[in-house]
Amino acid sequence: MKEVLALFRLAREEKGRLALSFLCSILVAFFTYAFVNLVQPIMDKLFQLGAAESLPEKARFMDIVFRTLRIEESQLVKFLPLLLLIVIFGKGLFTFLSSYFMKGVGHRVVKRLRDNLFSHLIHQSNSYFDRVPTGDLMSRLTSDVDKIHQAISGSMADFIEEMFILLALLVGVFVIDYRLAIAAFVITPLAVVPLALFSRQLKRKSLIGQKKMSQIFNLLHEAITGNKIIKAFTSEEFEIKKFFKATTSYFQTSMKLAWIGSLSSPFMEFIGGLVGAFILYVGTRRISQGAISPGDFGSFVMAIFMMYTPINRLNRANNVIQQAVASHQRITEVLREPPQILEAPTAYPLPPVRGHVVFEKVSFCYNQTRPTLVDVSFEVGRNETAAFVGLSGAGKTTIINLLSRFYDATSGKIMVDGIDVKEVTLSSLRSQLGLVTQDTILFNDTVRNNIAYGLEIASLERVVEVARAAQAHEFIAALPQGYESLIGERGGQLSSGQRQRLAIARALLKNPPILILDEATSALDTESERLIQIALANVMKNRTTLVIAHRISTIRNADRIFVVDNGRIVESGKHDDLYDRFGIYRKLYDLQFPEREENPS
Repeated sequence: MKEVLALFRLAREEKGRLALSFLCSILVAFFTYAFVNLVQPIMDKLFQLGAAESLPEKARFMDIVFRTLRIEESQLVKFLPLLLLIVIFGKGLFTFLSSYFMKGVGHRVVKRLRDNLFSHLIHQSNSYFDRVPTGDLMSRLTSDVDKIHQAISGSMADFIEEMFILLALLVGVFVIDYRLAIAAFVITPLAVVPLALFSRQLKRKSLIGQKKMSQIFNLLHEAITGNKIIKAFTSEEFEIKKFFKATTSYFQTSMKLAWIGSLSSPFMEFIGGLVGAFILYVGTRRISQGAISPGDFGSFVMAIFMMYTPINRLNRANNVIQQAVASHQRITEVLREPPQILEAPTAYPLPPVRGHVVFEKVSFCYNQTRPTLVDVSFEVGRNETAAFVGLSGAGKTTIINLLSRFYDATSGKIMVDGIDVKEVTLSSLRSQLGLVTQDTILFNDTVRNNIAYGLEIASLERVVEVARAAQAHEFIAALPQGYESLIGERGGQLSSGQRQRLAIARALLKNPPILILDEATSALDTESERLIQIALANVMKNRTTLVIAHRISTIRNADRIFVVDNGRIVESGKHDDLYDRFGIYRKLYDLQFPEREENPS
């Protein structure tokens, strides 16, 4: 029940439209009540099935209506058909308005929920995406949100409207004859326990189903992003079998859901049949006793059988709402997950920096089993170029991840211009860092928008200027639409070297005082590397640069080279000094250039 109320709380945020929907639902219930009560005068007076004088004395709703409208009994033949039309029209009009307003509530609630979920994910820390599969997040943003949309826009509207109608009909049958009403509802509680069991099973199976849908999204995401590897290893059939296994598992859960959902409606119908047969037996005895008129009994039976529709729709709405409850639980799990990297309450904007970077005894571990960095200390002066070399897994990339606060150091201090990076706002820190990585991230947009990414105002002249500096203008101009050409997902229509030069142009347009190059040339051919080296030389002018190097030839002229091994800085200095020490740097260099062992200079 608590989870269902959570869905209602989501809808409650749209108070105005929700109130209008409630009002229209009440009016629908009123006109339904009036429609049921019209049966009595039609049977007793219009068709003259019983003399008016002989009707049992009791308060009737339509008698109040006739007195209010000053309709004489002799005028009923003329006015009853008109009243019937008015009641039917009113019920239809307010049914439409109730549905329309509630759908508006649903669309707005779901938009806000989807926006909040996306905003929360965008601000999540890197560690969150390291452990949560992409497909699972896609499932929650799409499938789970859609189920909530179905519940609020459709089923919740039905739930509210049918509840009011059911309440009006219940009031109606008790007003007509409370003894007959009590007798009719003697066997109704038989449906309560099975209905509760249906709800519990629906919720549990829905949660399982959504988790299995997440697995399908994961496999789909991996198959699309890893399609080259799949083809290279001729593992298409292997992936198809995995996918078929996942869809079969989801299908089996869906069929169990369908079985539960399909069984609940005929069960309620059977209960309705039992009630109807019992009413018919008791009702005929009440008429023979003179307690009610045939018209009263006709209105009573009409009300009882009209209850079937709201009860059935409430049952169907409950099925959808229970599935939405399971989806809401999954979405709430994401929204309750706080970002690991948080700004301090006293965080302030980092002033424009000169580029002095200091690490003081910094340690870090991605998990508790093995430290990645241990007591790392170094200093990079303004406008200096510092390079970090070492074997894969030594901890080089972790250093720049900590500087950018993609992760926070376990211990120690990182400072820029003497200011601890934990004391300033994340946006002010990262806005002064430029990052070019080996795995270039581009977007399915135009060349111009990729270069000017994140900048609301960037003239074409400035974009062309940085593209020339990044050695990218020539190939961009050769594209069909030049700077307005779409480059495909992740820049798939460009070569690796072209993508890298666009990333360099993007960093250059940002014009950061501190530039970070994470193995920016490691996967390129010789010609592409030559062009990018020229581009990087342009980018690195008059700014502090931290380079994660794979090819030592690209960092020989660095002001300072730090050798990282097993999470520690074991050597530092210029190229010649490090080479002469016969340490790890010398071994790395000789591995790459064995023919130059005797004459490295």
